[in-house]
Amino acid sequence: MATRTVPQADNAPRSGGRNGVKSCLRALDVIEYFTGHAVPARTIDISEALGIPNSSADEILRTLAASGYLSYNRVTKRYAPSYRLVATVRGIEHGFFGGDCIHDLLTDLRVETGATVYLTLQNDCWVQSVAEIRGSWLAPRAEPDYPTEVIRYDHDRWRPGTNFAAAMLAQKSNVEIMELATRAQQMGLGPKGPALMKSLVDHVARTRAQGFAMCRRGDYAPVDSMAVPLHIPHAVTPYAVGVVGDTLFTGDGDVKRMASAMRGVIARHSEALHRMPARSAAGIH
Repeated sequence: MATRTVPQADNAPRSGGRNGVKSCLRALDVIEYFTGHAVPARTIDISEALGIPNSSADEILRTLAASGYLSYNRVTKRYAPSYRLVATVRGIEHGFFGGDCIHDLLTDLRVETGATVYLTLQNDCWVQSVAEIRGSWLAPRAEPDYPTEVIRYDHDRWRPGTNFAAAMLAQKSNVEIMELATRAQQMGLGPKGPALMKSLVDHVARTRAQGFAMCRRGDYAPVDSMAVPLHIPHAVTPYAVGVVGDTLFTGDGDVKRMASAMRGVIARHSEALHRMPARSAAGIH
């Protein structure tokens, strides 16, 4: 699912400056490099792959190695992830996402539906895709270019940007939805001043009532898709999980079957997802 760089929120924590932000992002890019290249790498390999100066890549790699997140062989001059990185991520996954629960849920959705599965969250005024399991019903060349606004101003009215956005908005109160629309105005995503919001609130109310939001293929949608709210404990922003495919719905019966299948998978994983780890529960008041 297409995403765009999300502007930093006005009240987000600030770093020591633009260079500090760039270094942090590059460090994350270096870590992500190893998710797509499962072999040890030299500085030049990473520098060229990420399009960053060799000196910057070298500094980041040395820092990560000194912190124990990467290992380094002085003879071969190659870096590789150390298990400290895995243990850190697994600890976060256990404390915030019920261990393997999210991965298992996404995998089960892929098996049940055959479609490509996306996990998305709200990042300020934008929808951001944070996990994907590609299915057989969506070829790489057919990658849809979705709008990324949570709320869009379209045809003289406000509406959810996508069905994934609608599924996330369904977890908010009407007051919160209106506040987000105001925030979208402030970010320049729509005209300022009074605007008709009834269509937006009504759209979200329908999503709440039926438990899902769907989109059929047409002039403005290259694929079929269905998204449902996903309630994740400790989350500070709404999530949605959905399926996308070339042909998911040929009739109303397909819509009902898909919605039922998705609810069933989520229900199977609900207990594990909401089980509070003992060490985390002790710190919550």
